[in-house]
Amino acid sequence: MNEASDSDAPEPAALPRRRFLNWLVRGFLALWGVGFAWMIGAFVRAPRAARSLAERVIKVGTLESLPVGQARLVHHGKEPLWVVRVGEDTLVGLSAVCTHMRCIVTWDGDQQILNCPCHDGSFDLNGNVLHGLPPRPLKRFKVETQLGQIYVHL
Repeated sequence: MNEASDSDAPEPAALPRRRFLNWLVRGFLALWGVGFAWMIGAFVRAPRAARSLAERVIKVGTLESLPVGQARLVHHGKEPLWVVRVGEDTLVGLSAVCTHMRCIVTWDGDQQILNCPCHDGSFDLNGNVLHGLPPRPLKRFKVETQLGQIYVHL
């Protein structure tokens, strides 16, 4: 009888191995649980692209209020912009932030250019650098008119 009880006893190395495997399986199941919870959260949360169109389009004003050859500074968030009426039906939208030191450019109606007061930079109506220190052209925005209203697409 003594021999039978010795053979039924588990080996000392089997218990730590079994504990390790239990720990490993529970760890993988916990990771699967976290992933499943993340997927449910992503499904329930509103999509990022569902932002309204109004956040990406700015109403500037009426076409009548902006004469040909004139420009209007539009303050929007951290990046103001200029809307210039070049012709009867032609409007240009350009960032008002200089690409050199982030100064706000000014409109020169006589020369039809945008000037940077900080370091004597200037830009044409396409946003290209005419002279000065700015390393890049100004960012352009699409401008359109609908029913006599001017809209800028950001």
